[in-house]
Amino acid sequence: MNKLLYLLFLITVFSCEQPQSIKSKAGAETQKDSKYNSLLSLFNNVAIDTLEVYSTEDPADPMSGRAIDSINALFFPEDMAQWHLHQPPGLFAIYKFGIDSNRIGLLARTPSDYVPSSVKLFFFDMAKDSLSSYIELGERWGDAGDYTIKNSWLFRDSSRHVQILINVTNGHHNEVDDPRDTTVVEQDLYTLLDLSKPKIDTIFEDKEKLPKQYKSLVRNRTRK
Repeated sequence: MNKLLYLLFLITVFSCEQPQSIKSKAGAETQKDSKYNSLLSLFNNVAIDTLEVYSTEDPADPMSGRAIDSINALFFPEDMAQWHLHQPPGLFAIYKFGIDSNRIGLLARTPSDYVPSSVKLFFFDMAKDSLSSYIELGERWGDAGDYTIKNSWLFRDSSRHVQILINVTNGHHNEVDDPRDTTVVEQDLYTLLDLSKPKIDTIFEDKEKLPKQYKSLVRNRTRK
């Protein structure tokens, strides 16, 4: 009997000393009273494993997004909001995802030179309740035989940190200069960004030769 009581005592002590899992409050934090709640609700949640970001002219493509109303458009930088207000719709909500415990990433299609073809990643800071900054991840542009296509891939590294591989293709149709020459010249440049810190860390930039470990990402890149 004494041995049984002693065993129960040890089990109780051992259980009390074990660290207990703490549930993440990230979900609750995104639901706090924020002036951006109506805007955030327009973006579909997406889990980031590997997500390709690209510019598309297909309105049925998920990367085309859903039109943002004029009230919520005012949350964006003034030049984008004004473009939207004068030539609506110019802003489209695509996806949102958690970057870390304080930041939410918002993918949105925004105005460019002629049409809303630029896909940007906006950083929503929950502590400051603000859209703090943005970077362009997708774009398609062409003029007089020259063109640029920008595709990006959001993925998590071995430490589960979000990284972004950006591929910019600059091309030229030679037939613009010589109708007999139907060849196309292209150059690919690659940039890798790490989002694990408050300030974006550039691992490499405008690299012409893509490191081998990233080649599988770009193998089936979207060209729409």
